[in-house]
Amino acid sequence: MSIENDARDFVIPTSREYLVDKTIEEIKKHTYINPLFDAGFKAFLCDEDALVNFLNGVFHLNESNRIESVVIKNVDINIIFPVIKPFRLDIRATTSSGISINVEMQKARPDYFIDRVLLQHSAFMLQSKYEWDQLNFGKLLSDISEEERAKREIHRYEVPPTYAIWICDFPLGKQKTFRGDWAVRNKEGLTLSDKMMYIVYDLTKFTKSLEEIETVEDRWLYLLKHAGAAENLPDFNDDTIAKAIHRLLVKRASERLIMDQANDMVWTEEELDRLALYKIRAREKARAQGLAEGRAEGRAEGRDNERTAIALDMLADGEPLDKIVKYSRLPKEKVLELQKTMATKAAEQA
Repeated sequence: MSIENDARDFVIPTSREYLVDKTIEEIKKHTYINPLFDAGFKAFLCDEDALVNFLNGVFHLNESNRIESVVIKNVDINIIFPVIKPFRLDIRATTSSGISINVEMQKARPDYFIDRVLLQHSAFMLQSKYEWDQLNFGKLLSDISEEERAKREIHRYEVPPTYAIWICDFPLGKQKTFRGDWAVRNKEGLTLSDKMMYIVYDLTKFTKSLEEIETVEDRWLYLLKHAGAAENLPDFNDDTIAKAIHRLLVKRASERLIMDQANDMVWTEEELDRLALYKIRAREKARAQGLAEGRAEGRAEGRDNERTAIALDMLADGEPLDKIVKYSRLPKEKVLELQKTMATKAAEQA
């Protein structure tokens, strides 16, 4: 391959419309819409019956204390943050018992991921508090009774329970199993408040086969992980799950859903930012290694090393193989070779 062609190959296509069209073609080759992307995830779970079923599985609730209903709410958050894109949640709901729930699907791992979880939950809790106050103390007129004033003062700082559920399609280093239950605790392990909880799933560690599926929680995680590549999905003799799977069928999906899914899968602003970060890091490493940039051979070598550095950074971050190939523009075989080398070095250092 010539240097000129090689350079062109590394350029991200500028026509988003072209990429969306090609992605739609790829989506239509599959049986199901992949629920690991936002549009598919919301089609799959943003339904009251499905969400109730899912949450009862997540919280391991039985018939005596199960969630009976949820109210799915607008995902916009009114808190102002200094970010480029609007601050929105994936799925936001309130249960029949008054618990505020946020369910997030996170396919790519951003830098400062834990900070993002904390920041987003803070905004979610403030939004939930605002709505709770409006429901219970919406009348803010000056002519309210002393009893109403006293009640408002008692509950001034009370917050409703807010639980966040994060489903992550990348490895979480601090979490040894596919599920982690996190809260704010002191050094002795005492929980500061039961009103705030984080349940974090690492799908890369969920390795149960179909024969090993036992719980409702297992069922939903299995479907989330495998739907994108499956030709046939089990409904576990559950009508709610069967309907959720039916919503993912490509042949029955609306053009709007397929278009939204394609837009989620094509380069987003967040992905472009992350790719830029990988490329800048790679160039800095190349410069630190003193690569010759004045000669054509040096430029070609520089590009190869830049791509390798991108792939190594992404492997270290635990990014999926197909994404590493996409970002680095290295052949799959080369990425697998780098992965094997990294694993060997890690084993030697262990």
